[in-house]
Amino acid sequence: MEVQLLDATVLDQVPGRRSRCRAAHWALVPAPLRLSMVSLPALRLIALILSAHSADRPVCSIGMDVFIRLGGYSWEQTAELLDRLIVLRALTAWCPNRETDEVLWQSRPPHTEPGPHT
Repeated sequence: MEVQLLDATVLDQVPGRRSRCRAAHWALVPAPLRLSMVSLPALRLIALILSAHSADRPVCSIGMDVFIRLGGYSWEQTAELLDRLIVLRALTAWCPNRETDEVLWQSRPPHTEPGPHT
């Protein structure tokens, strides 16, 4: 049996490269969830995860297991960090949906300034 590779560019493809580039950009330029660069790294990480999973709709969601895995924090720690993002006015609201095993959140409109820095 002989196998022939018809598209040599497939060897240069890296799965998820575009997502990683976008996440790296957002880590340097805090958008769409804007936080001060002096914010705690844990808050910036949670904001980055939410940003990477945001969509152009009023309420966004991510699976709880994915969120916990990406953040590396326990559910209790993650819930506390999400509450702090509300205090900082980076989020309008968030809630766990136990029926679908997802976290739902609503971001502030882009023109809204974030709150005090912590």
